[in-house]
Amino acid sequence: MLEFSTVSFFLLVAFGAFVQTVSGFALGLVIILGATILEIEQITFSAAVISLISLVNSSVALRTSYRSVDLHYYYYVCGALLLGLVIGVTLLIRLSDAGYSVLRILLGLLVIVAGVLLLLRPKPRASRSGKLARLSFGLTGGIFSGLFSTGGSVWAYFLYRQPVKLEVIRATLLAVLAFSSITRTIMVVIAGQMTINVVFTGLISLPIVVIVTELTSRNLQSIPTVMVRNLVVILMSLAGLFLIFG
Repeated sequence: MLEFSTVSFFLLVAFGAFVQTVSGFALGLVIILGATILEIEQITFSAAVISLISLVNSSVALRTSYRSVDLHYYYYVCGALLLGLVIGVTLLIRLSDAGYSVLRILLGLLVIVAGVLLLLRPKPRASRSGKLARLSFGLTGGIFSGLFSTGGSVWAYFLYRQPVKLEVIRATLLAVLAFSSITRTIMVVIAGQMTINVVFTGLISLPIVVIVTELTSRNLQSIPTVMVRNLVVILMSLAGLFLIFG
């Protein structure tokens, strides 16, 4: 019989998949935020599971869209995120015990910022961002991806502001997420954090994500997306404040 914490985690996966389908991102944020607040799993465990889910999801999606990847963005962002991942994973391992309160505060701040970005939905720039911006967003997203497997919100904000076709943005974001996920997974394996329980939970989570995403996509027209998005922003902001001050 499955334990309450296991069932709760899978429910968070389902809710995260729903939110991501409606809003465009936040699967990882919902899972790690809920698991941390409910204290059903450690941040290190949740982040490792999210990496596996993201790796499979993004890789499968790329099979039909890899030709649309903008390599100019991809190389700069991935080059910088590699350094960010090393920093993030190292911080996570070192802070997972003694500095757990620091991790909660960092996660709370990230959640609040992500909620604001979700609400703003920034307009595209008139021209492409320069090399420094690509490297900066790549590094920042890499650090948060190393810490919480949630760098996607940072890269999504950056890429969706670029004056390129939507299919190019989506393909490039998927490629960055795939690179980040596989690199982070390798780092986690080397660090000895990839347990049998992580792999099992990840494998069970995948069909949940696929089913919820498919059902939500089919009924997207009947879902009040603006209301759901605003509700998610409010909940994320309150949860972020709880992590910081609770």
